[in-house]
Amino acid sequence: MNIELDIALKRFNQLQMEDGDLGAEYWLQIASLLREAQQYRARAEVAEKKLRLIQTLLEESQTS
Repeated sequence: MNIELDIALKRFNQLQMEDGDLGAEYWLQIASLLREAQQYRARAEVAEKKLRLIQTLLEESQTS
C-alpha cells in the first residue's frame, strides 16, 4: 500500500505552528519518524527483491 506522505507532513507542519515550542518539537520528531519509516520500507522492499532473485538463482543452480 502506497501512502502519500505529503498530506500528513503538511498537517504535521500545521500542528507545529499551532502547538507552541514543545508541540512544535513533538510534531517535528513525528514527521521525521514518518520520513525514516518510508525510507526503511523502501530499503526493505529492495532487499526482498534481491533475496527473491538469489533464491531463484539458487533453485535454478540446484536443478541444473
